[in-house]
Amino acid sequence: MRWDGQGSGGQPSNRALRLLVADRQPLVGAALAAWLGAEGHHVCAQADDHAGLLTALALSDVDIALIDIDLAGAGLTPLLRQRGIAAIVLAPMPGHPGLAALLATGIAGLVLKSDSADLLRLCLASVATSGRWIDSSAAVQITERAHLHKHALHLTRRERDVARLVATGQRNRAIAGTLGISEGTVKMHLHNVFAKLGLESRTQLAMDERARTG
Repeated sequence: MRWDGQGSGGQPSNRALRLLVADRQPLVGAALAAWLGAEGHHVCAQADDHAGLLTALALSDVDIALIDIDLAGAGLTPLLRQRGIAAIVLAPMPGHPGLAALLATGIAGLVLKSDSADLLRLCLASVATSGRWIDSSAAVQITERAHLHKHALHLTRRERDVARLVATGQRNRAIAGTLGISEGTVKMHLHNVFAKLGLESRTQLAMDERARTG
């Protein structure tokens, strides 16, 4: 695949994309760089830690940086924007807790490491032409987490305490002892939590709590 974005004078350009690959697992990064090279792009820099990533960004002329989410702190986005570099974040799973914050910074692309090569090609093509491409399953999970968090804001402090302890597997009697309240009061708070969050069981509540705080 070749970049078909705009070159000088607004004319289409067929030159290869200049890419940076940063993955905390060196073998994964090397394999991705080799694949991108076989696709006709130029991988002009690689890194496997945050310091190496910053150095590569400072010294390399890059169009797009493909960055492991564990190396892509939110503070990295302003630096990329300053240098005119688009970022595609690589995440191991759609429910990664750092995705929502990164998407809020305006990253151009998000690809899961379990995605197919065709989806990575599509993401690259979209980002190379100033578009945005976000893996759909990750987008859905991020939206669901935001929805859960919004509803959780309506819980009282004591209801949040009960929900948190339920998520750790504690039963009502143990929760009552931990919070210094009666078992009947725990049941009342639990009933209110279920009603406010639209849940029906302790298992659902535990999953909800972990999704919001994970």
